[in-house]
Amino acid sequence: MAFYIKLTTTNLLIATLLNSMVITAHIKKSRHHRDSETTLLPETTHITLLETNPCLVHYCRKGRECVLEEGEPKCVCQRQCPVHEKPLCATDGRVYSNHCEMHRAACLLSTVITATRRSFCEKPGKGRPPIAYSDEISTTALTWSGKNSTELQAEEVPDESTSETTTGGSDYSDNEVGDSSDFYTDKEDCSMQEYEVLKDNLLLYNHARLMSQNNHSKDYLVSIMFSHYDRNNNGNLEATELNEISIQERLDTLSNGCSLANMIEYDDTDHDGKLSINEFYVAFSKLYSVYVVSLDKALETSHLWARVGDNVEIKCDVTGSPVPPIVWKRNDVDLATLNEEDVRVFGDGSLYMTGIQLQHAGNYTCHAQRNKDIVQTHVLTVLTLPEVHVTPRLQSKRPGEDAIMYCHVAGEPFPKVEWLKNDEHLKLDAPRKYQIVGNGTSLKIRNIAFADTGAYMCQATSIGGITRDISSLVVQEQPTPSSPNEERRFFAFHDWGISIYEPSTCRLYHRIQSTDIIPGTQEYVCGGKGTKCDWGRAINVANRYVYASQPTRDRILIISKVQMVVVDVVSTDKYPVGLRYVAHLDQVWVLNWRSANDTGIKTIQVIRDAGQKRKHHTVHPEPIDGQFDLVTGLFIPSPLQELSHYSFKYGYVTHTNQRGLYKLDLVNLRYTRSVDLTPYNCVPTQVRFSSLYGMVIMQCLEPVTSRPTGQLILDYLTDSVIGVKPNLPGVPYISPDSRKLVTLDRTTNGATLIVQEITANGLNFNFDVKTTLNISDITFYPSQSTHSYDIYASAQDKEGILFLNLLTGKVEMITGVGRAVPVQLTKWNNPNRPIRGSGLFGQYMVTPANEALFVLNGRSRTVNCEIGAVSHPSQVVWTTLKFH
Repeated sequence: MAFYIKLTTTNLLIATLLNSMVITAHIKKSRHHRDSETTLLPETTHITLLETNPCLVHYCRKGRECVLEEGEPKCVCQRQCPVHEKPLCATDGRVYSNHCEMHRAACLLSTVITATRRSFCEKPGKGRPPIAYSDEISTTALTWSGKNSTELQAEEVPDESTSETTTGGSDYSDNEVGDSSDFYTDKEDCSMQEYEVLKDNLLLYNHARLMSQNNHSKDYLVSIMFSHYDRNNNGNLEATELNEISIQERLDTLSNGCSLANMIEYDDTDHDGKLSINEFYVAFSKLYSVYVVSLDKALETSHLWARVGDNVEIKCDVTGSPVPPIVWKRNDVDLATLNEEDVRVFGDGSLYMTGIQLQHAGNYTCHAQRNKDIVQTHVLTVLTLPEVHVTPRLQSKRPGEDAIMYCHVAGEPFPKVEWLKNDEHLKLDAPRKYQIVGNGTSLKIRNIAFADTGAYMCQATSIGGITRDISSLVVQEQPTPSSPNEERRFFAFHDWGISIYEPSTCRLYHRIQSTDIIPGTQEYVCGGKGTKCDWGRAINVANRYVYASQPTRDRILIISKVQMVVVDVVSTDKYPVGLRYVAHLDQVWVLNWRSANDTGIKTIQVIRDAGQKRKHHTVHPEPIDGQFDLVTGLFIPSPLQELSHYSFKYGYVTHTNQRGLYKLDLVNLRYTRSVDLTPYNCVPTQVRFSSLYGMVIMQCLEPVTSRPTGQLILDYLTDSVIGVKPNLPGVPYISPDSRKLVTLDRTTNGATLIVQEITANGLNFNFDVKTTLNISDITFYPSQSTHSYDIYASAQDKEGILFLNLLTGKVEMITGVGRAVPVQLTKWNNPNRPIRGSGLFGQYMVTPANEALFVLNGRSRTVNCEIGAVSHPSQVVWTTLKFH
């Protein structure tokens, strides 16, 4: 148990009447000190006495008393001791009638004498004779002439100042102290009652001494005492430390018969010869004058699990009498200040979270409001039901052929992957029959026979649950032609309109000319004859529409992927460029530049119900300081992440050269709070979101100079900085499964790709790859050997595409992809050579050249085809048509 104390009103009153080195009265009575007890006086009487008798506020060690010399207080050896018998054996081999006589002798002899075991002393009757006292305090003292001598020799006793110097001021010198064991006092010499008096007076003494400058709250007294006594900062109090502090601060005057080292004898509950902070708190919890806050040591760390969507209540096991107010924190941020509907701290001290998401995973701490030392940590792990996808759904093969099936799995924690046939595990002892690639990413069946007909299941199992998906195989002499259950196409936006292609044969499906009239209007797609199209961004919305911005025409075209025609036109503010789709809210967010150049003065608009069949329009979110055009950057989580249906509630907005972020509520279109990044000299220029572990990774630049200042990692829930990488510049990219972070650092001699793994404990460096290519753009492609992703990167000025295996670091080059569009011809901060993958199980990628489109086969890492006569293609969007 660990404890926390609070001084009672009575003790605080006493402490305020004492100066930083004074205790004038004991709170508890004991037989040992009843004779010398001082009666507590009214407050006014104390103040008068303090003014007229300085000895009331002057400390003297045991065996000494205070006298006035020329009005100044001075410590001298005690003249007489109370007459009562409690014989004790001392380290000088003699038996004294009581503790006072022993301390008085130590003073007169200017030596160290402490109590020890009785067997050490001579038999009764051979003790030392009484010590004579002279009124001339500074002229006479007694010392031993030899070990067995009973003769006393007189010698000069130094005055108080000399004695202080001889014994090291208020301390005993090392050669006098000897072994620290000499400072132990037997339990029988330190009664429990006297021990309680020692602790009570210790609180008063330390309150006056350690808090005299008011640099700590009174409620932290015991923790301050512990830190003060723990000289070697090892988190424990040893006898040597307690003896040292006892001598230096004259703590032996606080009790008759007890020393600070007795705390180990009485309160070392685990008998390891030292006091932990918990044991130290326990010691003071036994006093009537303390207010206790406790935590069972076994409960200091608590582990709990929850599934996505659950409601979770966490109780704090820090208790007290009376029950203390509880503070909950995450990354040192008080959760009660977040004003989040899904994270609330209740009056009974419990933490309640509703609709748990992946970003809620992590550590939560609780402690009493006025005691930060007793802390309980709750480690929350958030689980998901595994996701499994297979392709093809159905295939028909002849006997003797080979069949292959693909499986992709996602989930947290990452599940175990198995292949089954008709609910039974495959007999993998026949390697010539079955070949499983990677971690179950594909299953190949060789030389199939009629008996191989069946339902092949890819099964994922984790603590979050079990999920299966089925790929059916039919073996027959005359295979039944099976139409695909989905078909992928891509839209290419170029100078003279929009072209839609099928990737495997590179066949043109349809073309929307720049001079076409938009149905239901009198407007052209781009303009009259000879007018080139100007495209900002293009995105897939709800797999129903393609949205494309036209900055110079202040509008957005909405194109039906099935009808392949423009079905709606949405007017916007000046120069709409950026488009981001928020799938779970069905919103399209538009970033308008306000000028043809990126001057940092922009506005934001939102198109709601973006995937619905209706007439669309824009609305503005809440303005900042009454203005809509203060925006520089808009950062919203990508809809392409696998676990994106585990929704994000917020995005971020930046202002020109401001070192910080504004958090944006995507549902209510308003700003909730600001994030100050001034201590990190960070103007965020690129921000990426990880579905796992709630991390926000950003690229930082200096204001005005735009020099890189590294990478920052933010906690999405609390907006606190949890990681700083000042030596890692570059643009961050997060893989769709949130497992990998790739940072692109462009240099004068090419580029460096830094690969890190995203874990619950932060980012772990894997490897980096240096290349002479000036990289233009990056896309993630499903790995063939794992359930994760690899990357393809296009070059600005060379006819090459770089492939990087993110598991092994293997690099390959695909050449012969034509010259890219000249950089000077690109606009709106678009890459001059974008590269776009076709999604999960998509075999192809597309990258534009100056006057052509190149379709790449990602599985074979070859050029599939070249589509010519396409002028300056700037945007590519993939769509999927599903058939039932």
